[in-house]
Amino acid sequence: MLKRVIARASLPKSLDVLPLFSFSKKGKGGIEKVAGDSQVKSLVSHPKCVSAHFCNPKDHSEALREDDDGGDVDKHDAVDVPFGFRDAPGNILLDPERRRLFAGIGEKPTVRDYRLAVTAAVREASKLKASALVMRSLPNVLYSVGDLFQPASALPAEDVAEKTVTYAVAAAYRYDRFLSKAKGGLPPPSRGRRNKAVAEGSHEQLNLIIDCGDKTSIASGNIIGHCINDARNLGNLREDEGTPQFYCEWIHQELAPLGIKVQNVLHGEQLEKAGLNLIYNVGKGSKHTPYLVVFEYVGDKRSNKATALVGKGVTFDCGGLNIKPFGSMETMHMDMMGAATVMATMKAIAELQLPVNVVAAVGLAENAIGPSSYHPSCILTSRKGLSVEVLNTDAEGRLVLADTLTYLQKDAKLVKKADTIIDIATLTGAIVVGLGSRRAGLFGNDIALVQQLMASGRSSGEEVWPMPIGDEHQRAIKGNIADLVNVPSVREGGSCTAAAFLSNFVEKDVKWAHLDIAGSGMGTDKPRGFQPAGAPGFGVELLVDYFRQHVMASSKGVSTGKDGSHGDAEESTQEEGANAEVSEENTKRSKTSAGGKKLTKNAEPKEGKGKEAKPNVKGTKGGRKVGEKGTEGKGKAASPAEKKRVKKAPAAKQGRRAVKGNPKGKKRSGN
Repeated sequence: MLKRVIARASLPKSLDVLPLFSFSKKGKGGIEKVAGDSQVKSLVSHPKCVSAHFCNPKDHSEALREDDDGGDVDKHDAVDVPFGFRDAPGNILLDPERRRLFAGIGEKPTVRDYRLAVTAAVREASKLKASALVMRSLPNVLYSVGDLFQPASALPAEDVAEKTVTYAVAAAYRYDRFLSKAKGGLPPPSRGRRNKAVAEGSHEQLNLIIDCGDKTSIASGNIIGHCINDARNLGNLREDEGTPQFYCEWIHQELAPLGIKVQNVLHGEQLEKAGLNLIYNVGKGSKHTPYLVVFEYVGDKRSNKATALVGKGVTFDCGGLNIKPFGSMETMHMDMMGAATVMATMKAIAELQLPVNVVAAVGLAENAIGPSSYHPSCILTSRKGLSVEVLNTDAEGRLVLADTLTYLQKDAKLVKKADTIIDIATLTGAIVVGLGSRRAGLFGNDIALVQQLMASGRSSGEEVWPMPIGDEHQRAIKGNIADLVNVPSVREGGSCTAAAFLSNFVEKDVKWAHLDIAGSGMGTDKPRGFQPAGAPGFGVELLVDYFRQHVMASSKGVSTGKDGSHGDAEESTQEEGANAEVSEENTKRSKTSAGGKKLTKNAEPKEGKGKEAKPNVKGTKGGRKVGEKGTEGKGKAASPAEKKRVKKAPAAKQGRRAVKGNPKGKKRSGN
């Protein structure tokens, strides 16, 4: 199935953002020469190369620089913002004579403001058919998105480069597989021709270059951006290609080479025999058999605990026998965006080599009408043993998730046991009515977990908002004939009753959060803000930030603040080491030697993968000498056993952003 889809037409591929290497001083005749990579030199010197400046009028004199042929930063060479420029986020002003464009970011740019600006710059360069876009004059600091619970705060300065790259890669995405050559796209797949690939660095396409020397941030930004686009590609597949079997094979081919182990695969009648009657009945009406896939990434062998991600993967939802009306079915190929987000997030975590343990499970089924379709009023017994009366076949997502949650907790063959579960699903239309298309609904049974996800939403710009699960919602889904009903008899609080239904399938000792992304995770046929037409890829950046900021911190014993964050980020960026708990998290990170390039589909796992690397600093713990004063050492000398454990610690686990192929570490400041 996977090979057949790839043979029809290659999925859209986004290119890496290239670093702009240093420029030499003026040579003979006053001509400046580019020093470094010949490919970048060729792109920058091309007449169709355009530079982008991200600025506001107040600080342009220090932020902007001459860029015709490059040059060192010099305040005397600063360029003036053209007359009429408005610095509102996303506003663009073009200076064609100097091959420059100015993108507004606002006076105090948040991550969402900056993403709008980067997206606008990339789209404008595409319209101009530029050969390359050189992103210069990056802002000195970005701010998280403030809300009622926490005001906007400054993010670490080193995050600017990474987010610039992430946003640029995501902005360049376009699902153009089915556009004809006359429209500037690729040949239609139905013609049976393979698309001619354009070489990376070619002047026939838009190449992205960033004026930054932080190769680690550039590499990690490329990885996250690519994975966002991977989630979009998966969500944009239509029902004839994006089948449950296809997504299962995608996991094997894309994730297994990265060291992610596929632990369990059940499909068709195997689901029924295993007692997974809910997911089996949802998918049995389709010719494409349903699947349940469990896969695992082990990045911290010292810990016995793991965090689980569970995704709803309804590959197409016509509503079943309670069929959807016209206008409500056209985007239902994206009803599997929860599973797509989980799959892409796992890929990002593995490529970044984060020192965390993550278990993932996706329930994949098509809710179709057929001779074997399940019926309204039928009573099904779940894997947990609870009986469920199906009052509406269009409330199928919670049925798929319920069995997937139970199987993950009770039956899955795992190396690490999950004590925290985050499920993500395009579950209810009610959340769209309540929160719109910008924010996801957040439910949970643990206040600390909810606060951590909210903090990651603020710092990533993928916002979430807390929602209740009250006694009234639990009573609404109690049945008279069966234990539960899949929809209540009343319409109000639809997203809350759906979350209440799921809570019955979570064990009492497990921390659980539910993200309803029916509004933020479902795309439209036209671009919306910084999101492209089609699947938006919401949730990947949010979850990666959560694992970096909170799961990694908890594994190191770093306490978090009341809001789920690590203290005051703005103060930590200005005063290095002002907070001992923050400095404990920010120890050492790895440098990249691979340039952040992703593995190809046919890539094989490298020799020795999964083995622990030699420590980059001997006799250290958390970036300090053993026995030095701090939150862990407390001034005491380390025992021989502790020294032995430290020596065996992998270098990739010493940093916040460990990127593949980086044996060395690098100190960083900030949050």
